Amino acid sequence: MDIMAAIIDFMTPLPVWDARGDVLLPLFGTEHLTWLAFCLLAGIALAAAHRKLATHPEEQRRLELAVAFAPFIFLGMHTSSMLAWGVYNTNCLPLHICNLCEVLALTFAISRRKGIGTVLYGVGTVGSLAALLFPGWSTAAAWSLPSLCGFMEHMKLRDGSIHPALGRIWQPLAFTGIYAAAIYPFNKLAGTNFAFVNWAPYGTPLLDWEQRFGNPGYIAIYLLVFVLLELALFLPWRAEATPAQQR
Repeated sequence: MDIMAAIIDFMTPLPVWDARGDVLLPLFGTEHLTWLAFCLLAGIALAAAHRKLATHPEEQRRLELAVAFAPFIFLGMHTSSMLAWGVYNTNCLPLHICNLCEVLALTFAISRRKGIGTVLYGVGTVGSLAALLFPGWSTAAAWSLPSLCGFMEHMKLRDGSIHPALGRIWQPLAFTGIYAAAIYPFNKLAGTNFAFVNWAPYGTPLLDWEQRFGNPGYIAIYLLVFVLLELALFLPWRAEATPAQQR
């Protein structure tokens, strides 16, 4: 393959890969595990850099803003690729809950509002881990723009200034409930599957649940698992954050 063909192959957007129908990123195969290891190491490096800048608050804040803005760069790259190929459609709209978490992350980096931080901690942590472990771009080549953008967009870091409390667990639950109530009818009208509440995607536990419990039966299991994961995230934070931590 010549250089130009390799570049074109790399830049091929996800809808084109989806149309080909092949699974090129097998779950927990070598390429998937390599990406997960890279995300882990990158996360550790960024967290270490953040801690190192603790005595330089202005530089630390610039790093926080850069990390919060980075997903929009990757989203813009992939969107530009889809537009260039002429394959952008309703399914490509940034309406997945992880896209909303990207907005929350940037808003929190700017405002430091604890309610936004709590929702980001609860919803963003579960959503990003689920996406990294069960990527919805498995039809794309491992070393392609959709894979690069997919893994980088979902590599969210827990900001050290977020101080969860069990008493605020209702906030991510309410946020998710409102989102699901809005996106489910939108999916029905538009034929989309944002949040995977209209049908179960390949390569996820949702597909196993759908095969066992049907549709919409799998949604009940989906909801139960989400609530249990939220409890697991918030139970270690039984005490309310101190006033100093809340600022």
